[in-house]
Amino acid sequence: MESLLGLLGCFATPVFLLFAFLVVVWIIYSQMTGAKKHQTQRQTELKELRKRGITAPATILSAKNGIVKTYGERLMHMTLEVEVQPEGRSKFVTTFKDWLPVGRQFVSWGDRHEEVGNKIWVTYNPNDISEIMYEYHDKDRKFHLEYPAFVKLNKRNDEIRRTGIEAVATILEIEDLDIVHSYEREMRAVMRVKLEVTPTDGEPFQAETQNSFLKAGLHKYTVGTKLNVKYNPQDKSQVALV
Repeated sequence: MESLLGLLGCFATPVFLLFAFLVVVWIIYSQMTGAKKHQTQRQTELKELRKRGITAPATILSAKNGIVKTYGERLMHMTLEVEVQPEGRSKFVTTFKDWLPVGRQFVSWGDRHEEVGNKIWVTYNPNDISEIMYEYHDKDRKFHLEYPAFVKLNKRNDEIRRTGIEAVATILEIEDLDIVHSYEREMRAVMRVKLEVTPTDGEPFQAETQNSFLKAGLHKYTVGTKLNVKYNPQDKSQVALV
């Protein structure tokens, strides 16, 4: 009997560990699928509101902390009182709840004083101002308006890296486009780079490209620096850094 109980005990521990592991996996999976569902649903609602709504700047008059969740980024379900200032229309004050990014900031219950006075952009229904959603903070307006074009260009650059012709290029100009989200600005930058490209066969030519750089290594890329690139032989204005 004792040997039987001992045998069952030997099996009980690994079974329990396996069960605990499966529970953890299930929780993580549920959070990931829930996050994806939330993001999809909110983007759909915002897209529909934009069709009939007005996007305008607003100043936060008061903010209260709420539930915090992570959907790719840390978000808080805040209660906001805002003064909306639509162009060509009268200002108005309204209160609404929505998910706002909070980054690595300390979170506590109660009033969120650090948001008071901040300028944000919202989209609202002019026929029913209670129908209103947060778009982004004003400091990230350029990112939201211009970063999608960089993403499109970067996809084209990926294709050039696969199929283009190799060459050496010299940096003529380099400029920070300031289109990185505020939470990433300490880490990376998107730069406009003007180059003089010297093919192995043919005359040198000038072209511009855009590229994302880690700021820790950005000091390596200055005027006069030589780089390996690839270019589209059918359109030499299309150049990608390798």
